[in-house]
Amino acid sequence: MGREAVVLGMLVAVAAGLSSPQALARDTCLVGSWSPVGNGAAEWIQRQAPGMKMAVTQQAALLRLEADGRYSLRSQVQAEAGAQGKSARSHGTFSARGTWTSADGKLSLVPSASATDGKVEIGANGRSAAMALPESTAQTTTHEYRCAGAELETRMRVPGHGDPIVQRYRRQ
Repeated sequence: MGREAVVLGMLVAVAAGLSSPQALARDTCLVGSWSPVGNGAAEWIQRQAPGMKMAVTQQAALLRLEADGRYSLRSQVQAEAGAQGKSARSHGTFSARGTWTSADGKLSLVPSASATDGKVEIGANGRSAAMALPESTAQTTTHEYRCAGAELETRMRVPGHGDPIVQRYRRQ
């Protein structure tokens, strides 16, 4: 049951979950405000845990990449998961800000500040337990990306897995 809590916590952090590095090179296509289309983290979890039913029941997120190399990210996510008599529900918010760069098809986000707030409730055999999402400092992340006009797609490699987390965005 701890696995579901980790998975849902990761969903909140990744859902929209990004960080950023110091500005050297920047692809101008990336500059602007981006909203996620779907939830790449939830889709990745479904592929990694066949049989687990997962649904993102509410999501609001915005990634803003400024021309001067600053970025900000805000997300609010509610999700539910279940498999073989076990269930998990999560709701949380995540925010980060810092700097970003891009080169050679890679977007790097280097956070200078981040915040996480939320709760996970896990149930099995008629019992349930709730816990706060752990506060964790956002880490620098690097994503492969493709950007064209109003569409952005990022791919984040997960250590130990050949299958990346793919997130699509629409320009706002």
